[in-house]
Amino acid sequence: MARPRRSRPRIDLAAALIAGLISGPALAATPDTTDLREVRVGMPIAELPMAGFDHLTCRGPQPREIASWQDWRTCPADERGQRTIGFRYDDARKGTKVAGHPALLSLRVGEDARVDGLEIETDPKAPMFLRKKGFLLGLQARAHWGDEGWTCETRTPSGDESPIGDTFVKEVCRKALPHRTVTVLRELYRPIGQELRAFVSRTRISIAGTD
Repeated sequence: MARPRRSRPRIDLAAALIAGLISGPALAATPDTTDLREVRVGMPIAELPMAGFDHLTCRGPQPREIASWQDWRTCPADERGQRTIGFRYDDARKGTKVAGHPALLSLRVGEDARVDGLEIETDPKAPMFLRKKGFLLGLQARAHWGDEGWTCETRTPSGDESPIGDTFVKEVCRKALPHRTVTVLRELYRPIGQELRAFVSRTRISIAGTD
C-alpha cells in the first residue's frame, strides 16, 4: 500500500525575511578606525594596502581593471573630479561578502588623492536565500556605526510597489560622524504585477567625506 504524500508547508516569504534578523555577523570594522576593513573615508589613497583586495576596476562607460590603487588617476573623472574604483576581497572564494551579505564595493578618490567616499551595496544577483535578507544589512550597518544619532525617513509605497505580506520597507537613515556622513538605504517590497520571486530586498550604504 502506497504511503500518502505529505504536502510541503507553504513558506511565508515575509516571515522568513524577518526571521533572518536574528542571525548574521556584524560588520568587522569599528567606527573610530575604518569603515570597511582597512578602508576609511578621508584616508590617503597611498595608505590603502593591496593585500586583501583585488579586481580593482575603473567605473564608467568603459570599465577596465587597473593593477593597483596607485593607478587611480588613469580612471575617468566625473563632474566633481572624483574617480570611482570598484573592488573585491581577494580571499573571497564564494564572492565578496559584508556581514554575511554578498556585496558590491566601490570607493571614490578625489583630486587630493584621498578616499572621498565608499559605497557598499547588496548584490542583486546573489542566490535567493541570501538576496531575501539584503534589507537586513542596513540594520547591521547602523549598529556598526552606533545605534544613536540617526535621522531616518520612512517612505510609503509608490504606484508600482506593494508589500510582501504585511511587510513594506523603504527607509533612508543618515548619521553625521567626524569628517564623514553615513547614509543607509533599506528596501523590501514586491513590484506590482511581478511574481513573488521578483521581490526587491536590498541595502545601499554610502559614506561621504565632509571635509
